[in-house]
Amino acid sequence: MATVFFAAGIFRISITSELRDIFRSDTPQYAVLEDMTKVFAGSERDVFVLVESDKLFSPAGLEKLRTLHIDLQLIEDVENVLSIFSARAPPDAAGSRAKLVPAEITPATDLGALKQRLLGHPLVSGKLLSRDATLSVLAVSLAERERPFTATRKIIADLRASADQAFAGSGATIRLTGIPAVRVAVVGVLTRDQLVFKLAAYSITLALSWLFFASWSFLVLAIAPPVIATIWLLGGMGWAGQNISVVTNVVPNLVMVITFANAVHLLMGIRRARRKRAGATAAITDAVSSVGPATVLTSLTTAIALLSLTLVSQPVITRFALTAAYGTALAFIIVLSVVPALSTLLLRDARVSVAESGFSRLVAITSEMCARLVMARPGSIVAAGVAIFAVSSVLYALNTPHFRYRANLPQTSDAFDAMQIIDNRLAGTSTLRVFVRWPAGHRMVSQQTLEVIEKADAILRAEPLIREVWSLAGVARWLESGSWTRADVLNYLRDRPDGIARRLLAVDAGAALITGQLPDTDSPELLAAVRRLERAYAVLATSYPGVRFDVTGIAAQSARSATAMIWQLSRSLLVAIAIIIVLIGMALRSPVAALLSVLPNLLPIAAAGSYLYLSGQQLQFTSIIVFTIGFGIAVDSTIHVLNHYLRHRSGVDGRGAGLGHAGGDLSTAATDAPGALHRTITAIGPALIISTLALMAGGVTMLSPLPMAQLYGRLAVLVLAVALIGDILLLPALILVTRRWRRVPVREPA
Repeated sequence: MATVFFAAGIFRISITSELRDIFRSDTPQYAVLEDMTKVFAGSERDVFVLVESDKLFSPAGLEKLRTLHIDLQLIEDVENVLSIFSARAPPDAAGSRAKLVPAEITPATDLGALKQRLLGHPLVSGKLLSRDATLSVLAVSLAERERPFTATRKIIADLRASADQAFAGSGATIRLTGIPAVRVAVVGVLTRDQLVFKLAAYSITLALSWLFFASWSFLVLAIAPPVIATIWLLGGMGWAGQNISVVTNVVPNLVMVITFANAVHLLMGIRRARRKRAGATAAITDAVSSVGPATVLTSLTTAIALLSLTLVSQPVITRFALTAAYGTALAFIIVLSVVPALSTLLLRDARVSVAESGFSRLVAITSEMCARLVMARPGSIVAAGVAIFAVSSVLYALNTPHFRYRANLPQTSDAFDAMQIIDNRLAGTSTLRVFVRWPAGHRMVSQQTLEVIEKADAILRAEPLIREVWSLAGVARWLESGSWTRADVLNYLRDRPDGIARRLLAVDAGAALITGQLPDTDSPELLAAVRRLERAYAVLATSYPGVRFDVTGIAAQSARSATAMIWQLSRSLLVAIAIIIVLIGMALRSPVAALLSVLPNLLPIAAAGSYLYLSGQQLQFTSIIVFTIGFGIAVDSTIHVLNHYLRHRSGVDGRGAGLGHAGGDLSTAATDAPGALHRTITAIGPALIISTLALMAGGVTMLSPLPMAQLYGRLAVLVLAVALIGDILLLPALILVTRRWRRVPVREPA
């Protein structure tokens, strides 16, 4: 009944594509961005249609472009279209402003002169036409109202259909970008990823189960818990109103493989007991009593690692942490309830095979080889581990926080390609906005207002990263390049401002907007530019008391938030590491166990950090999240190894110390400690290998077009692979080396 209830909740889940939600916060800078968006909302609703053709600036090409301009205006929900056909000449003495592109273009039209006039226009230069006139942009403003995602998707489809129809058979390339187009692309990828990732992860766990257990009964026991856990997770998200986003996209896949990994450890315990001729009930009881406590502790440590992410003051990260922790709790509950219950039904028949398959024997041989290597070369293994950790830690420390907004968009979409083209051939897709606000009572249409805007405009133009600046100062210069005076400009703003002017000056709100365009830029360089501008505007503000200048925009806010988030995530990871290490020592009642678990579990993080540095990707907030998840999962294997060793080091009957028993110092001269380690590696090794392979199935996200998911997948595979090496080789070697150093016999715990 519970599964049916949660299955119904799946239909309530929706997918959100709002990348800006990742950086939503309660900081003053974000409040400025919200205020600016409310006053000047146009840029949030713009769709950019890019038309590229070698024959674009020909009579036939220009006529097709004019037809497209008209067709786009006729689409429902389109408020305005800006293109080269919107450009007008400076006003004459009578105030007349003729269109730059003539109503009729013939072979006799001087296209060279027309191109120069267009490229000299402030609306067109760097924005609507490339220097070689083979690329033109039409900026489509959607009506200012809330609309469901399906409506936005239909508008994007209609825009593309109109463009394809206007240039049918011409060989022109059509691309769409802008925030609405990006939303449609991201939702499409997320929807596809959810299906592909779950199918891929499920297929891998299915294949591993069959290859390893070679039994239909064990196959069902291995795959049923992940399926149930996924249903409960998605259903719980649906009933709670939690959406799938670019961040939570990986959670269902993560929970599926964690559940499978926990189930494998329990099933391996059952199979070991069955091989000793134990009955089904006795085998299940023995497995639950021996593996169950370790599963409890592993679930707790993974949940602690995930919940440490809530220390970051970002709502989207908090939602991710709570969702993943909820999924971890589900994995624990389902494994310890479903596996024993189903086992009593499916394993009751004594004829159920517990024989080893070829793959199972291969895994067992690998574990035996690891055990022999540890027994023969513990010192060399420890020395190699320490050396690799030292070098990797240095490389990790060389990483700096980095973030690029466009790097989090689907790289196979038209929107991404269009952004690259705009960055390479026009003014750029990224913007820094200067939000200027005057005190209440100020007369907005005045000479002083224009003077402030002109000085603010000049500061932005002086910034080396900025390619083009769009402000009321530029419009005023263009108007005055004809026969208008400054008084004429003020009268125009007062009496009949057009749509362009309203995008730059909000008289009722007492605000103006100055926009600088630049290519997509990495966060350190972008933040350096923001700080330079903030210092310059702070100086300007001293000359105009009461006037406020804020450097804002999505690019600036995402760079600020991403950098702060990375440092906060790093601190939360340190907190999680400290808590989990202490918890291991308390649970096993062995301080040495806690200390010995440090190196094997920090090594994967250091190795992944060195990969980020060597690959030039640096620290990103996604990578720190993966480190936190990876550490929580890596510790799980450590706990299983330590628990198994402590239970066997006093003898072969498995009734020594361990979770739920009195502890002891791992490094003391216990009876047959090397033998207990050998038995631990050969017994627990196969489960570690299979569970790690299953967890690596989460790495299928590297096949996603979303760079964030790609990075998650690559780092997850690397962290888990190194963690396996640390737990199956380095940790046992550390125990042996530490024991040989001390050689102090002590009384074993009762």
